[in-house]
Amino acid sequence: MIEFLLLPVALLVCFAAAVALIFYGLKLVYVIRGKHGLLPYIFYFLTFGNIVLGLTCGRNLSAVIDPGQVNANLNVELPPSPYYVMCGRVVTVLVLFAACQRIVRQLMHYRNKPDAPVLLIVTLWFFFFTNVVTTAAFSAHPSLEHYYVYLVLVGTASLLLNRGEEEISICTLRNILFVFLLISVAVIPWNLGLVMDNKYVEGIVPGFTYRYSGLASHPNSMGLITTLFLLCLWNHPFGNRFINRSAWIAGCSSLLLTQSKTSWIGFLLCMFCMGCFKHGDYLKRRLFDYKNPVLSILFIFTVMTITGTLLAVVMFGNIGGKIDSFFASSTGSSLMTMTGRTQIWEIALDEWRRSPVFGYGLTIWDEAHRAKIGMPMAVTAHSQFYQTLASSGVVGMAGLIVYVAALLWFTLKTAKSSQGLTLAIFFLLFLRSISEVSIAITGQWDFVEFAHLLLLTVIGGQFKLDSIKKANNALMTYQKFSSSRGFN
Repeated sequence: MIEFLLLPVALLVCFAAAVALIFYGLKLVYVIRGKHGLLPYIFYFLTFGNIVLGLTCGRNLSAVIDPGQVNANLNVELPPSPYYVMCGRVVTVLVLFAACQRIVRQLMHYRNKPDAPVLLIVTLWFFFFTNVVTTAAFSAHPSLEHYYVYLVLVGTASLLLNRGEEEISICTLRNILFVFLLISVAVIPWNLGLVMDNKYVEGIVPGFTYRYSGLASHPNSMGLITTLFLLCLWNHPFGNRFINRSAWIAGCSSLLLTQSKTSWIGFLLCMFCMGCFKHGDYLKRRLFDYKNPVLSILFIFTVMTITGTLLAVVMFGNIGGKIDSFFASSTGSSLMTMTGRTQIWEIALDEWRRSPVFGYGLTIWDEAHRAKIGMPMAVTAHSQFYQTLASSGVVGMAGLIVYVAALLWFTLKTAKSSQGLTLAIFFLLFLRSISEVSIAITGQWDFVEFAHLLLLTVIGGQFKLDSIKKANNALMTYQKFSSSRGFN
C-alpha cells in the first residue's frame, strides 16, 4: 500500500518542483532585466548552496569523540556530495554573472567623478594583490586556482551598488538566514546528529551537554550566522508582527544553543553599538532630563549596585584563590591556550620564519600540510593575524593593515547613516579575527564571507547616499547665496 502511494506522491513533488523552477526562472529573468540586476539577491543563491551542503554532508556530531576539534570545516572532514558540487557550480556562475554585470554597467556609465568609494576599491585590490597575486606567484609553495578571484570581484561589485540597493541586500540576507534557521530546527527530529552534538562537556551550563551547529560547519559559524541575522532583523524588521517575533525567538534560541562564548560577546557588543545609534538621542535626552529623572536615578543606582557587588567580591570573596583554582582546571587551561590555538599559532610563526617575505603560500593548512605537521583538524590558523602572516608573509600583512584601516575609515563615515549597522558588522569581524579568520580574500562561499560582503554592500550604498546628500546641501547653499546676492 505504501509503495503504491509513493509513485503519485513522487510525481506530485516533481510537478511542484518543475512549476517552482519555471516560476523562479521567470523571476530571475525579470530581476536580471530590472534596474537592480541580480547582485542584491546573491545571498539567496549563496545560502541555498550552504543548505544543500549541510543536508548532504552526512556527518554525525553525536558520534564524535572529541566534539571540540572535529568538524571544523565540512569541506575538509567530509567530501562534498555530487548534489552539492553541481549546485555549487550553478551558484558560482550566477554570483559571478551578477558581479560582472554590475562592474561592466558601472564602467559603461563611468563619469569623471564616480559616486563610489574609490579609495576602498583600490585598497581592496591592493589587499588582493598582496595576499593572493604575490603569494600565488612568489611564496614558498606557489599555486593557482580559479576561485582565488571570486571574492574580490563580488566585493568590488558590492561597493558599486546604487542608492537603496543595500536595503534590498539586507532584507535578502535576513529572509534567507531565517529560512536557514528554520530548516536547521526542522532537521532536529529527523536527524539530531546532523545539527547538534549531545556530548559537549565544556559548556557554561552544568549538565547541559548539547551544542547546536545547525546546518553550519561549526557552532562558532552558527553563532556568526545568528548574530548577523539578528543585526539585519533589527535594522529591517519583518512587516508582520508574528513573523518578526518568531524570527527573534529563532535567532536568540539558536545563538544560545551554540554555546559559543565569542559569538555571545560579539552579539552583545554589536547590539549595544546599534542601540547607541538607533536610540542614543532618546537616551541622552532622558538621562539629562532633570524634570523627570527616573531613568537617571535608575542608571546611577545600577552602576552603584554593580560596583558595590564587585568590591565586595574582591574584598571578602577570596577572589585570588578562586582564580588560581579556575586556571588550574581543564576549562581554565583551555581558556589560557585559546582551546589549543596557541600550538597552531606557533606552527604558523614557524612557517613565517621559513618564508618571511611572501609566506608559505595559499595552500597552507591543506590536507598535505596538516599531515606534515600532524594536526589533521587545523584547517586555519584560527587568527586573522597569524593566517595572513603565515600564508602571505610581511607583504600580505602590509596589505591587510592598509585594507583594514581603509575599511574602518569608511565604516565610521557610514556608521550614522546606516544606524550603526556598518560599525556593528566591523566589530563582529574584528572580534572574530582574534580567534578565527574573518576577512578571507580567497576560498569558497562560506558564511564567514557573508559578513564581509554585507559590510561592503552597506558601505557602497550608504556612501552613494551620503554623496547625494552632500550634493543637495551644496546646491541649497549655492541657491541661498545666489538669492541673497540678487536681493542685495
